Amino acid sequence: MVTLFLCLILINYFCFKINTMKKLIYLFLGLLIVACSSDDNQLFLEKYDSVVWETIDDGERLAFVNSSKTLAVFYDACFIYELEGSTETQVGDTVTISIQDETENSISLLVQSTLFPEDNGLFTFTVTSDGSTYTLTQRIDGDIEGDEETYTRTDYEVCF
Repeated sequence: MVTLFLCLILINYFCFKINTMKKLIYLFLGLLIVACSSDDNQLFLEKYDSVVWETIDDGERLAFVNSSKTLAVFYDACFIYELEGSTETQVGDTVTISIQDETENSISLLVQSTLFPEDNGLFTFTVTSDGSTYTLTQRIDGDIEGDEETYTRTDYEVCF
């Protein structure tokens, strides 16, 4: 839309004889519109960077950190996992995570564990809002029981 508007201004500027002041005003307005237009299409990691989410039932917390491309999980202790690569854990496990899909309010992660292969799968996290609260829902593809984990947005700091 903005690009079309700018093109029309430039065509008008170069093709039709208009006095110089009008040309400058149109050019200035066109540049101002392009410069002031914002791109609100942030992806999940940008939009929810370092937001801490907590489950209602067991107090597990997690946060996606955009700057370091990590997932921080707190459950009795803080664990940090690389979102694109492998992480060696303290129990001798190697957890490999790769981002499969990312939109503004959703991210899908393929998680593979060498020590706990039964936990391997595609984890999809989706954020919804009712206007006053934000809810993060975790869904595991292929989970026969259809269990979903629900997290709510908190004011906690990331655990590291």
